[in-house]
Amino acid sequence: MRMSCFLRPLLPAFVLFLAHPSLAFPLQMEGARLQVAAAVSPPTIAIPAGSKVAVALTRAVWAKTAKAGDPLYLQTIFPVTAADHVGIPAGTYVEGVIDSIVQPTRKTSRAEIGVHFTKIIFANGYTIVLSGPDAHSAGGTSGSATSEKAPSIGPDGAPDTGLETTLSLVTVQVSQNNDILLDNGSQIEMTLEAPLVLDASRVAQAIPLSQAPKPGQFKPATLCRPIAGDPGSPGTPDTVIPGTPGTPPTVISSGIEGVPDTVIPGTPGTPPTVIPGMPGTPSTPDTVCPAPPLVVSSTPETLTVKQNPSAPQAAKK
Repeated sequence: MRMSCFLRPLLPAFVLFLAHPSLAFPLQMEGARLQVAAAVSPPTIAIPAGSKVAVALTRAVWAKTAKAGDPLYLQTIFPVTAADHVGIPAGTYVEGVIDSIVQPTRKTSRAEIGVHFTKIIFANGYTIVLSGPDAHSAGGTSGSATSEKAPSIGPDGAPDTGLETTLSLVTVQVSQNNDILLDNGSQIEMTLEAPLVLDASRVAQAIPLSQAPKPGQFKPATLCRPIAGDPGSPGTPDTVIPGTPGTPPTVISSGIEGVPDTVIPGTPGTPPTVIPGMPGTPSTPDTVCPAPPLVVSSTPETLTVKQNPSAPQAAKK
């Protein structure tokens, strides 16, 4: 009786001890699974400097109204990979700003547009700020969109807080008669000036949501429409109404000597009547639209703008 009373308080502890190994086994399996997943999927994806990102314009650049400071809206048309991982899927949005414009002339049918790219926006709202006033902010969340600055890799392998502005000079074959400088769907290349480090998990979430542009999706934005010319008309000839001939005088002999004959004057003839015809109309040529703009090249500009949020250190004496 006393022994049972002594063992009764120890019974729950004994039961818990027996159950402990069975509880620890699933936890060990879960930890091993997470370690394997972390080894398979890297935490970051580093796209090296010099990588080219093929993008297409989703909004045209108009010849008469385009100016420095205007935004550019683009979309990637081909995925960018790094170390067998998709870093930037096709269909990712890209924002840029026009820095300068050189319009075509009568002698030179080419335009030069200097641009710099400011943001990469993934389909899930994951946003990388490449340059601009928000490049050094800590990032914020608005709905599902999060703005984060893109760290680069310094010479010692550590993340560099300075960002390189991604610049490009786009050369376009376009005439002075074109109403647009860059049409919808115009393809240019964005060359990364610095390594781009991306959150692998955020990129993985964006891949199934990304939709690459479909063939024929971009419609020409030009307002020019070809107009068929007029062949003209030959006109109508003059209409001539013939006149009437005159009649000679009629002489009636009197038959009496010394009495003159009676002369009845004839009637004069009428001239022909001419009704002028209708003059012809001249022909007009066809109205032909100029050839659409053609991107000849999009090369990185030699100027590299280094943005560093830290204050410059005083020179060592």
